[in-house]
Amino acid sequence: MRRLRTALCALLCAVLLISLCACGDSSGFRIIDTYSPEGSFVIAFRQGDRICELVTAAMQELAANGTLRSTSYRWFGENLVSVKGEGGEMDQLWDQVTDRTITVGVDVTNMPMSYETAEGYMGFDVDLANYICGYLGWRLAVYPIDPAMVDVELQSGNIDMAMGIPESDESDAFSYSPAYLTSRYVLVARVQGRVKDRSAMKGKRLGVVITDLDILQQDEKFVDSLGSITYQTNTDGLFQALLNGEVDGILVSSVVAAYYMK
Repeated sequence: MRRLRTALCALLCAVLLISLCACGDSSGFRIIDTYSPEGSFVIAFRQGDRICELVTAAMQELAANGTLRSTSYRWFGENLVSVKGEGGEMDQLWDQVTDRTITVGVDVTNMPMSYETAEGYMGFDVDLANYICGYLGWRLAVYPIDPAMVDVELQSGNIDMAMGIPESDESDAFSYSPAYLTSRYVLVARVQGRVKDRSAMKGKRLGVVITDLDILQQDEKFVDSLGSITYQTNTDGLFQALLNGEVDGILVSSVVAAYYMK
């Protein structure tokens, strides 16, 4: 009986150890290297548009009351929100708020920031726009845009603001909110694969969303070392290609990686 108890105890300990090891990489993916310095996302507006001030103040209020933090945890499993607020930012601005509909431009190929389902538009940026408009009493209209055409969409009046604009893309032609989400580009590989770091990608297959080609080309030495590069139209297809073994590693934003690895 004592031998049986000892054997059972050893078996349970082994099972527990295996479970603990598996939990650390339960998504099946892991970050193998950082590819770019930290950056941030901002919201773009027409130059001088007063709603920039109202949206900024509303975001600060939502940061102060914890709404943005809880939304980040829901989408990414951690707090990536960079905008700060103490509360009271709207106190002197409420008389400028009018009843209106705000048309918000989003890139619906940029999962999990914004994407389209049978039920409608979803994503962190869509939730953020909903919270801002709800706080200010505005009606929200989501408008899918090509990220390369943000300037045209804003200047033409098709949209009132554009979500998810990299801070590095800011131009004097527009007004911008403070950065609301921090991000950097990272290399991701399968936990069970042989790629453990950037150097191990030599001669291997890399996947990247075609709109991130400029980011990839920041490291010419790395690009030249690759065996091949596969382009996807969206981030979901990118992770599927990695999961299916069609590529050995992928280049993605850290917010995207956080969503798929949470």
